[in-house]
Amino acid sequence: MIVLMSNEPTAVGRSPQSGTEEARAGARVAQAARLAAVGELAASVAHELNNTLGTVSLRLETVIDRTPGGDARRAALDVIAGEVERMTDLVANLLDHSRPGRGRPSTVDVCDEVTKVVELTDHHLTRSGVVVTATFADGVPLIQADRQQLRQVLLNLITNAADAMPAGGRLDLRVLSAVLAGGRPAVAIEVADTGAGIPEDVLPRVTEAFFTTKDEDKGTGLGLAVCQQIVDQHGGQLKIMSLLGKGTAVLITLPVSPSTFAD
Repeated sequence: MIVLMSNEPTAVGRSPQSGTEEARAGARVAQAARLAAVGELAASVAHELNNTLGTVSLRLETVIDRTPGGDARRAALDVIAGEVERMTDLVANLLDHSRPGRGRPSTVDVCDEVTKVVELTDHHLTRSGVVVTATFADGVPLIQADRQQLRQVLLNLITNAADAMPAGGRLDLRVLSAVLAGGRPAVAIEVADTGAGIPEDVLPRVTEAFFTTKDEDKGTGLGLAVCQQIVDQHGGQLKIMSLLGKGTAVLITLPVSPSTFAD
């Protein structure tokens, strides 16, 4: 079990850490403003993207209907259809993230979601020479979360890990019970890679909107920013640990609602 300690002062009054907490709060406000700008941009292009994806989906449906189930090409068409559906969901999710409080929470089995996302990204990971190991602790509780938002977080983290290992490597995924500050039960998700790692001076900025360490044609600087926003909206914590040349580990801890934890 992982226990995350609170950074909040334990005594009344201003502690030596208060200034740091205020600075972090200010940074979060600025981050929210940047993401709001992203939301305006997303709203302006979502209509065009959805029209294009809708056209592709309809044409693809026609091709699939005309392709017998035993045809070798059918499997490839099904994969394309699944990716079109995923992109449609991502466009909708981007709009959701730009408007806080519009999530659709439901009871979620985190272990099951991790398994599904690994299956979805299996082709990409295999092609990149990445070996995946997933470990699930016994008795991990269910949580209340927006399923699509959680999947987007997992997709972002796994894709980032693969990008950090262009020559191949190992990706370790762990899900286990945890405890947030104040003793609140939670579920922890760890995504650890053996990639290039992140320089220490850059690490504090990786969740800022539009900040990226990737080449211009490979990253928008929104992936981790959106992950941070989603985790914040769920009342959780996101922590990134990295050693240059050794790899990066992302730990996400999401609270368990009392009613779900009792199930």
